[in-house]
Order: sequence, then C-alpha cells, then structure tokens
Amino acid sequence: MASTQTYLKNLYAKSKPIEGTAILSYNQTAGYGQRNNSWETQNGLNIALSLVLLPAFLNPDKQYYLSMAVALAVKKAVEELSQQKVKLKWPNDIMVGDRKISGILIESNLFNSRVEKSYVGIGLNVNQIDFGSLKSTATSLSNISGKEYDLDHVCIMIMEWVERYYLQIKAGRLKELFEEYDEALYKKNEYITLLHSDDMTSKVLLKGVEENGKILVMHENGDLRAYLHGEVQIMKAQL
Repeated sequence: MASTQTYLKNLYAKSKPIEGTAILSYNQTAGYGQRNNSWETQNGLNIALSLVLLPAFLNPDKQYYLSMAVALAVKKAVEELSQQKVKLKWPNDIMVGDRKISGILIESNLFNSRVEKSYVGIGLNVNQIDFGSLKSTATSLSNISGKEYDLDHVCIMIMEWVERYYLQIKAGRLKELFEEYDEALYKKNEYITLLHSDDMTSKVLLKGVEENGKILVMHENGDLRAYLHGEVQIMKAQL
C-alpha cells in the first residue's frame, strides 16, 4: 500500500465508515509525516496504521489534546512491549533514548467551530534491525529488546491504548492528560537547538508545551516564548 493515511481519507470520502475504522499496512511505500517528510516501512517488519476519529466534542483550540492522547497511547504500548523508558518529542515523535521509534501525524477537518473528523496516522518501527544511514537516529522494538514481535499483536495493543486515552478526553479529564504528557516530554528542562522558519537557529531551555500545542522555551537572554509547530522545529541531537 502506498499510504494508509491517503487510503483512509479516500475511503471516508466515498463511504464514511464508522469512527475507529483503521487501515493497516506492513508494507507502506509512500507514507508521509509532518512537513511531508517521507515515512516508509520495510516490507513485513514495521507498522503503518491510520484510523479515523470524530471528536466533535473538541473545540479547535483544544485539538492538541488529541495529539497528546495518541502520543501517550503509543508511548504506553512501546513501554509495555519493550520494558524501556519512552519520551515524547514535540510535536509528534516517540523516542527511546535519543532515537526515534515512532512518528504520529494527525490531520483534522473543522466544521462549525468543532473538530469534525481527524485522520490519525501512526508509524512504528517493530522488527527492523538495520537502519543504514539513520542508525544513529532511528530504532525499533527489536533493536531495544532483542525480541521479535507479532505485528498483529502490536497493532491491537496500540489501538487499545488509543481507545483508553480517547475516552479520557471524552470524559473531560484534560488536566490529567496534560500533566502526563508534560511529564513525558523529551528534553524538558534541558537545552535544545531550535531551527526557525527563517533558517536561523537558537539555543533555548525547553520549559514545556502549552495546551494549544505551542512549545514553551526560554532564550539565553531570559525571554520566555511560545512557538507553533511550523515556526520552529527541534534539531536532531548529534550522537
């Protein structure tokens, strides 16, 4: 399959399947992530998963809670499967140590000041061992645990955790969700390098993430500023 995200969007446009409908591929060839970065999976080794949610109960200014919920769901699944500590790198990466194991992409449509539908894409490295030129920045469940995993079992576990956190949003337990996400934030209270949209860089202290999804940082001159995704991105650590 070229892209689970594209396939699901086309399916929904034609037949409007029920909420929670998921498209799964173990051989995605044209997946994509934030800023149209490519996300490909080695045939039969990794997971590409997309599902549709209908969070009409969410105001647009609260839609980042959906990103938090999905990130925490993948985090919990990876921790349970690998017995390793997992962190969440703003805005959408799942990290083990300084290596990315999973990426998330959420594309939402708004209608009448509500989030009408959201296409949630999840890519997870499972049984891939060799990452070639990406070996210093990417990892997999097998790499960190030395085990081989049943892909169907991994998918079921991810979906179960997504359901739990989604129901947490529906129940209005947003403060609890935000605190858990903030605690799991990668590089919190550490210095990071931001790449700005004008290609300038700045060294800043990562203070956290705001409820609207902005990253909150302190510049070297003491200024506290919040940035939207697109205005800045966190540069990769040099290993």
